[in-house]
Amino acid sequence: MDTDEKDLFRTSLEKVAASAGPDAWPAAVADFGWHELLEEDAETAVSILSDLQGRFLPHTSFVDDVALAATSRTDWNRHPEAPVTRTVFPGLGTARVGSILTGGPATDSGDCTVAVAGVVSMDPRATSSLLVPALDGSALAIVTVPFHDEDLTLEPAGIEPESGWTRVAGTVAGKIVATGAEAADLWQAMRGAAYRALAYELNSIGREMLAATVEHVSSRKQFGRELGSFQAVKHALADTRVWQECAELAADAAWESATPQAAILAKTLSGRFFRSAAENCQQLLGGMGFTWEHSFHRYLRRGLILEQLLGTSAELRAELGATVKSGDMPVLAPL
Repeated sequence: MDTDEKDLFRTSLEKVAASAGPDAWPAAVADFGWHELLEEDAETAVSILSDLQGRFLPHTSFVDDVALAATSRTDWNRHPEAPVTRTVFPGLGTARVGSILTGGPATDSGDCTVAVAGVVSMDPRATSSLLVPALDGSALAIVTVPFHDEDLTLEPAGIEPESGWTRVAGTVAGKIVATGAEAADLWQAMRGAAYRALAYELNSIGREMLAATVEHVSSRKQFGRELGSFQAVKHALADTRVWQECAELAADAAWESATPQAAILAKTLSGRFFRSAAENCQQLLGGMGFTWEHSFHRYLRRGLILEQLLGTSAELRAELGATVKSGDMPVLAPL
């Protein structure tokens, strides 16, 4: 797509998403043809929709769609006309897989038992199965589990129940679909795709928080001066703005360097930008930043979930540091 085509796509999708309402995004986005674009031009599809998610905060997430599309497996369906497959991601705050195989395959069929533990994105679409990355000792396996909610414990995850992110746990029967290097490659592709999508969404959330704060300090006065004219206010906003620039450059660069580390860096910096916006903007908004009437809390609550998904910024930064220390860090695209 050229620039004009991207602008037209964004404008059209924005109108569709805004008119759909927070609960109807899955059907509206699918009817618009977003999944087809995801297959043809993932960068455009992900960057535009994730940015809109951060602005409008629908009661659903398309991180799952992006992650499953990265596997190139057509049998893991995410379209609304049929029950969909949902991925069980690690629990909030960690990138470490939490599900464990408790009974290995007794036959060549791959049938197994798995103790599921993690978070899953739920929305109005019917669910056919769960895709579960699980540990078999120290090795990774990918398991599919038929979805029967009576066999699993499901409860809201994080500080915003309306987000759709749900904690899932339970021991159920499943089928191993990948092991060894194949499983590791699938999970690495899914994880990298999810990090790229999360980076754009967190950047969008941070921008909304920063824009609301700039408007606030520009329109209110203290001691006869605009709040934004005080040096302490300027420095706080400038600090957040610097992190914004770093995060946005890293998100775009993650497509240039098709490496796991580039995607991890994008998520790390977007999380740092969000944290800076959350701390500085809430302080500068004063009492309004702590009220339910102001929109700030909506972005804060959603961001607190996404920043922890697939590992916090601190955990991912440590992972990158370990890679640098080992000498295995690839050359990344310059920011």
